[in-house]
Parts: sequence; C-alpha cells; structure tokens
Amino acid sequence: MAIVKMKKFHLLALDSQRERLLRELQIFRNIQFEDVCDVEDFENEDLQSFKKPIVESQLSEYDDIMNQCLYVIDLIGKYTPPISGLKSLIDGLPNYTFEEMESRVKDINFDLEYEEVKVLGDELAKIESSISKRKELIKELEPVADMDVSFKSMQSLKSFKAVVGGVSGKLLEIFKEEVDNLDYTYCEEIGVYKEEHFFFIIYDKREEDKVLEVFRISNMNIIKNNSDKLANEEIKDLEKEIEELKLREKDIISNLASKEEVLADFKLYYEYLGNLKVRSQAQKDFMASKSVFMLSGYCPDYDTKRLEKTIKSVCNEDYTFELEEVDKNSEEVPIILKNNSFAKAFENVTSTYALPKYNEVDPTPLYAPIYALFFGMMSADVGYGVILLLLTTIGLKICNFTPNMKKNVRFFQLIGVSSTIWGFLYGSYFGASIPGMWKLLDLSTQFMQVLILSIVMGGIHLFYGLLIKAYMQVRDKQYLDMFFDVIAWYITLGGIICLLLSAAGMLSSKVGDISLYVMIAGIILLVIGGARASEGNIAKRIVAGIYNVYGLSSYIGDFVSYSRLMALGMSGGYIAFSVNMIAGMMWGKTIIGYVGAILILVLFHAFNLFLSCLGAYVHSLRLIYVEFFGKFYEGGGKAFNFFRNKTKYINLDRQYED
Repeated sequence: MAIVKMKKFHLLALDSQRERLLRELQIFRNIQFEDVCDVEDFENEDLQSFKKPIVESQLSEYDDIMNQCLYVIDLIGKYTPPISGLKSLIDGLPNYTFEEMESRVKDINFDLEYEEVKVLGDELAKIESSISKRKELIKELEPVADMDVSFKSMQSLKSFKAVVGGVSGKLLEIFKEEVDNLDYTYCEEIGVYKEEHFFFIIYDKREEDKVLEVFRISNMNIIKNNSDKLANEEIKDLEKEIEELKLREKDIISNLASKEEVLADFKLYYEYLGNLKVRSQAQKDFMASKSVFMLSGYCPDYDTKRLEKTIKSVCNEDYTFELEEVDKNSEEVPIILKNNSFAKAFENVTSTYALPKYNEVDPTPLYAPIYALFFGMMSADVGYGVILLLLTTIGLKICNFTPNMKKNVRFFQLIGVSSTIWGFLYGSYFGASIPGMWKLLDLSTQFMQVLILSIVMGGIHLFYGLLIKAYMQVRDKQYLDMFFDVIAWYITLGGIICLLLSAAGMLSSKVGDISLYVMIAGIILLVIGGARASEGNIAKRIVAGIYNVYGLSSYIGDFVSYSRLMALGMSGGYIAFSVNMIAGMMWGKTIIGYVGAILILVLFHAFNLFLSCLGAYVHSLRLIYVEFFGKFYEGGGKAFNFFRNKTKYINLDRQYED
C-alpha cells in the first residue's frame, strides 16, 4: 500500500529490431519512455551519427485513417439504435486483450467496408442537400402559387418584360411610391411570405433603366425561374420529388442502421490505430543511427525482470540493457499507486486533488477509512445506506463497467456500508425511528453530544495529519524540523485543549495551571521554530516567529469545520422526517391519497438520498483536502503513462485494471 518503486532503464538495440520490439513492449505495457537526449549528450563527437527518427508522415497517415474511422462511427452510430438504460450498463464495452485486438483487426477489410459506407454517406448527403434545395424552392414559390402564368411564358414577351420579386416590408412604401412614378409599368401584389411582399411586374423595355433603379432602391429580390409550369404545379412536382428522395433516404438509413458489425469493426480499428500512433509517437524520444537505436524510460521495480525477458525474446543477445535507481527527489519520476481493494476505491479522490510526489507517502490508505467514516456520519441512514449497498453490489455483479467506473461504484459500495452503520448508531431508518430499537445517539435530542463527538473526531484527525508529517520528517532525517513543526504544535494545542477542559470543570484546576505553562512553552517553541525557518536579520526572524503563532487561528477554524459532520447528518435526517410527515398526512384518506403518499415517499426519499450523498461527498472532500492534507501533503506527482492508448470504445487488457 504505497507508491510503486520505480527503476530507470536504458536500452541500446539493433535498429532492425525496433518495430518488433516496440510491439512487444506495447504488449508488456508497464513502461514509460523519456527523451533519451536528457540522458546522453548526443552532441558528443562519438554520438553525432544518432538522429531523431522521422515519424511525422506515419503519424499523419494514422490521423487520416483514424478520421476515416470516426466518419464511419459517427455516420453509422447516428442511425444505429442506441443501447441505453440498464442493458448498456450490463453489456458495457467489449473486452479485449492486446493480442485479441490485433488478431481481430487482421480480419477487417478496412478499405472495402469504408468505401461501402462512404458511398452510402455521400449519397445520403446529396439526397439531404437535394431535399433542402427543393424545400427552399417551395418556400420561394408558395407566395406566388396563385399566378396563372409560368415564368418561362413571361420571358417570351417582345416589347415588354415581366418579373416576379419580393420586397422587404421595411422598404415597401418606398417601392410603391417609386413604382407609381413609372409611366409604362404595371405592378400587382400577389402574396406575402413572412415580412416579404411579392409582386408581379410588367414594364415597357423603353422604361427598363428606371425600373431597374427602382429595384435597386427597394432592394428587390427577383425570383429566377425558367420553368414552363405554373407555380402551383411546380410546387406539386417538387413535393413529389421530395417524397421520392425521402424513400431513398429511408433505404440508405436502413442500410446504415443494419451495419452494427461494421460499426464494431471500425471502433476496434480506431483503438488499434490509436495504439499504433502511440507506438510511433514514442519514437520521438529515441535516437537512432543506421544500425542501432537508443531509448530510456521508467519501469516499476517489480516488473524489471519481465521487461528484460521481453527485450531478450526479440533481440536475443544483441542488446545492452541497464537499470539504475531513480532520484527520489526528482519531480519527473512517474507515479503508480498500489493499494488493497479497500483503499484502491479511494484513489480517484487522491488523483482529483493531486498525485503524491515520489518522495512523499501515498495518502490514500491513510485517509480512506476516515473518509468513509465522515461520509457515513453525514449521510447516516440505514435505509439510504442499504439502498446504496444493494445497488452497487448488484451493479458490480452484473454490469460490465469500465475500470474507472468500477472503481467509483466500489467506492459508493463502501460508503453504503458506512452510511448503514452510522444510520444504525443514530437509529435512523428512512428518517424514522423504530420504537424499541437500540441507538447510540438521537440526533433530534442529543445534537450537542454529536457536535462534541464531531469536534473530538476532528481533533484526532488533525493530530493524525501532524503525526504523518512527523513520520515523513523522521524518515528524511529532519529531526529538528519535526520537533518545531510537529512536537511544538502538539505541545501548544494539547495545552490549550487541557486548559479549556479545566475551565469547563472537566479537569482539575491543577491540571489547568500546568496546561497554561505547557501552552506558553509551546508558543515559545513555535516562535523559535518560525524564526528558525526564516531568513534575514533578527527583527525579520522574530516577526516570522510571531506570525507562526498566528497559525493557531487556522487550527481554530479547522476544529470548527468538523461541526459539519453533525450539521449535514441532521439536515438529511430532518428532510427525510419531513417527507415522512407529508406522506403520513396523505395516507389513508382515499386511493389517490395512498398513491400520492407512495409517490412522495419514493421520489423525495430518492432526491434526499442524492442530496445527502452529494453533500457528504463534497464536505468529506473538504475535510480531507483542506484540514487533513494541509498538515502534511503537497502533491504534484505525474501519473505514469502506460505504453498504451487510452481507449474510448473498448476495455483493453481488463486483467491489468482489475
């Protein structure tokens, strides 16, 4: 239960073995490359023959093919009936090992399948465009559907010209005034579409220049149409054409919807190409000559023997392989967390904040039981806890979750146990109490005891965080830092707590007197510790020491912050009690009353369960991130990048994640 120990490796091998070795290393998975130029000086005269492999064209080719895959996936996926609800959770994503993926991809005739789908897609796009154009034309003709002459017949006039066009309502008055000033022009309004007024205009060619100027001033939109049919007849023909196009469109969509196997093939092929791309991308960290290549990277210490075995299986004896210890203070060392099944469920909480640095401790197993404890205390209810426990347990049994989703479901399964236990201790069963059932505390009457319990648990939690800091400083042989950063705070806080308890009559006055001196001694140590850690003259050091004592205010805020353990538990309980009371008022009146009461109980208890879990989740994070991590944890580690592409459509190598 810790940060996985890393080793740095260096490899020199024949360039002819590069592609095959990369494939085997990708199957191996547990390596992360680093730029070999950071390890060796390739400006050295002996190494000047080494150059970066050129992989840009290969990467570009993979990107092009992956885009083709996405085109097919989006097109078929648009018309394939989606699997939703419970079935999608049960089925999940298909599971493959790397070798199974490679084997299945070999059976895919990519070019043929892509061409078939592309032809259908292109035809579908043309049909959609044709339908759109015809609909636009219908909209254009509808205002002039009552015309009793065709557009083509209007063009056969010799001495006159006839046009049909639209004028915006904003320019309508200007248009009419200008037309009235024309001597040899006839104008008739024949329709309105939205804010556009359509007119039939016939004018003498001798007056054409004046008419065109009127059209320009009024911004007239002339309808250009050469059909020899009447407008209403053309509309009918266009509508008929649209129906025929829609039938063909329906056939194509039906054809695309039936290609579920092709969709699965292209999703798999996309993931395969993604891994090939990662393989090529990795070579940007290599250096190669005409005959050999060099690489460096990181591998978990427990897997180094398997790594060398993998290399030897490809290169035989034609390679040089070296391992070295990593610098524990380096921020470049990638991080893998390894925990038992309980703590593993909480690793997402750690990574959401920040992964630990290589020289830190993994906080996950240290806070996991506390997080579950706090969450359960704030969502305390046997009914809610049992529902969470049942849903998550059934889900884990029957659903094919992704590894990350499985971890999250496992997290809420453990939270369900904690909520159930705390609900039993508070005697809360869907917000109600069972007469005669034992309970440790009653939130409705003993809230002060619960508040005190919350503060006490908070104090223990804070002291625990300081203890972890002490361990880290002792481990790093920083004994003096440990004394002033931890022991001094223990002395000060311990003295203050005992002094307050004495003032409250819970401890004797003699203990109070001793506590006062202990507190003063602790404060003096804090001043010395703060001054010691500061740089500059004596005045600056004294100010820094006094400011260090000001940290007491932070601890006061931290202690008060734990009151949320009581507050959220009470709020969820009172909401549940109110739901029960409202449902009880409706129960027993009529059939409608029974149904209404049941609906209220189901819907509002479900909503309260959601609110309770959301509130408990967020506020537990706050207590861990701010109050607990603030005492010892810095974070900032970089996650280990396994030599694989992050999959989107499949679960790859499930055995490693589980």
